Amino acid sequence: MSWDKVKEVIGGAAPVVGSLLGGPAGGAVGSLVASWLGVEDNAEAVLKKLQADPNALLRIQEMEAQERMQLRQLQFEQARLAITDKQHQHEQQQETIRNGDNAEDEYVRHTRPKMARQSFYAGTIYVLVFELLAAFDIGAGADMALACALYSPALGYMGFRTLDAFSKHKGPKMGATVKQLVNRVRG
Repeated sequence: MSWDKVKEVIGGAAPVVGSLLGGPAGGAVGSLVASWLGVEDNAEAVLKKLQADPNALLRIQEMEAQERMQLRQLQFEQARLAITDKQHQHEQQQETIRNGDNAEDEYVRHTRPKMARQSFYAGTIYVLVFELLAAFDIGAGADMALACALYSPALGYMGFRTLDAFSKHKGPKMGATVKQLVNRVRG
């Protein structure tokens, strides 16, 4: 059994402990919880104790209060690891792209640009044909989700990271702007 079930039970009463149980530090925090509850160091034993003893959650809250500094340090470390991992993924992606762009093999060097062009052509043809058909009352026009899927390799090649309103991007949201543009084009 994983610590996720324990996290669900503890999360409301001790949010710091609950948040840590779901991340990379979950095992260490789980061991701390088990020792405070006086049970075996595994998720199943902790969950059984929490379900059997109504005072167990109070012990976890007490632990959170007393161990707050250590738990905050674990939270900080968990966040740092997540950021480092995301940065490493981005660096690896960029290195792969640069290696492809600078490859000696002409086929490898031209694959990404060719895929981007083909993506752009396919998306443009799709949108034009289906919008033209819609102008003659045949069909409902191009589906934006499908058009975006067709355009995504071209947009990715040009460096776009996100256009949706659900992204973690903190800048201006592009989804509404794209929808307004599409609505204007449709009339």
